[in-house]
Amino acid sequence: MGARGHGETGLFLVQFRSCPPSVADAVEMHRALRRAVTRLGAAGTAIRWCAAWILPDECRCLCLVQAARQADVVLARDLAALPTASVAPARALDGPPLPRTGSRS
Repeated sequence: MGARGHGETGLFLVQFRSCPPSVADAVEMHRALRRAVTRLGAAGTAIRWCAAWILPDECRCLCLVQAARQADVVLARDLAALPTASVAPARALDGPPLPRTGSRS
């Protein structure tokens, strides 16, 4: 992924599966990540929650987060105590672009 200019953000996909398999556990893990993203955003980190999908047959969750740096998403993942969740850059293929959020610093 190329370098972004000052104030630009990117999209990141956070994926995790509950183990042992439980949809309720996957939903709770999703809530923990969303709370971590919200706390970081309120503290001034350029990060925001976009969307999430649960795949109930796999007890897996896919969360889309917008942030200035991948490291900020990894921090949110760690604050949510989801060490096995993967974090990868993502980009939308269709639909309207998501609004940009600038740094609050």
